[in-house]
Amino acid sequence: MKKLFVLALMAIMAIGSAYSQSLEDVWMNLRNKQIGKARKVMDAAMVGNEQNAQAWLMKGNTYLQVYQQDQERIKKDPAYVSRTPDAIIIANEAFYQAISLDGNIVPMTGMLGPIEGQALCADPVYTMAQKAAEAGDIENAIKYYNLAARDFKAAKSNLNAGITYYEVAQLYKHTGDKANYKTMLNEVVKLKYPGSEAYLDLYDLYKEEKDTVNCGKILKTAIKNVPEDKRADIEAAELDYFAMTGQIDKLNATCDEMAAKYEKSAPVLALIANHLVNNAQYEKAESVINKGLAIDPNNADLNFQMATRYFFEAIANQELQDQTMKSKEGSYMERAEKVNALKEVQKGILQNAHTWSEKAYNLNPNDVNNNVMLQQIKVKLLLPVPEELKAKVDSYRH
Repeated sequence: MKKLFVLALMAIMAIGSAYSQSLEDVWMNLRNKQIGKARKVMDAAMVGNEQNAQAWLMKGNTYLQVYQQDQERIKKDPAYVSRTPDAIIIANEAFYQAISLDGNIVPMTGMLGPIEGQALCADPVYTMAQKAAEAGDIENAIKYYNLAARDFKAAKSNLNAGITYYEVAQLYKHTGDKANYKTMLNEVVKLKYPGSEAYLDLYDLYKEEKDTVNCGKILKTAIKNVPEDKRADIEAAELDYFAMTGQIDKLNATCDEMAAKYEKSAPVLALIANHLVNNAQYEKAESVINKGLAIDPNNADLNFQMATRYFFEAIANQELQDQTMKSKEGSYMERAEKVNALKEVQKGILQNAHTWSEKAYNLNPNDVNNNVMLQQIKVKLLLPVPEELKAKVDSYRH
């Protein structure tokens, strides 16, 4: 019995010795740039060593060098076809497995550690993801983007990781996978990404779900993470949030702050005006629009917003007319007299709307919203509708 135990122990030691020698051989071949030989020995050495961190680390180094050698050959001969086109993916997974098995693993002399290896894999894998997406191979694009994001995170390149997760999110959105779309956007947010896109996308998702609590939370997070000079869209979303939650006082106060902060930006002033108009703050909206027009009088959006400001006021006037006629206050003749007075006011408002909408049309004849509004104004004012405008509006119905 004792003899059998000794024999078994000797066999185990022999296997371990052979394994160590195999890694030494791989290491030596890589140092001597005998990459093909190193790969063959490495593949054989992995058998039975799937739980060995050092084996995975050496495999990562081996296949990274296979990839790099192929890239050099392609540079010299663009017609060259690699025998191992997925070498960078194999290397990437090997480095990941190594650090997963042993977070403190130390590479052999001259070899890369797992974090360094993943960092070097990140860009090539990201490029593979881009190419897969361009080719319509969404499944592999998602797979490669996720791998690249993991590599960027390991290398503490949070900006690149955030960009990559956002790319994955857009692919999930494209495929209609709302759950994973939201998950990937939240990964971007966890990395404190400094761009506004992911926060605004999440805001729209929460708004769609009527989740006003998370709408407010994501905007607060965005304001913490997005630099002030890139925050205009976030601040505009705040205006939408205040309107949605009925906080009109905060809406007005924030509009005042933004109008002062972005007094030189016609596009932002137009955005502010849009929120004010949509919430019936017509005079304040006009004041903001005039600030923008002083900077850029031929800004089509500002002219459109001014037209909308008057058009919406005209609609509000019409509602008041209807309410007056339905009211039981006073006699019918008295109510009719009030309505006629309101109609005269409405006509003047519509004429102002027409002036601004015509100007917006001349500046941008392809604005769908303005074109539809302009035709409606002309009809209400009993003005002729040009054939060109009529044709444009008719085309939107088909």
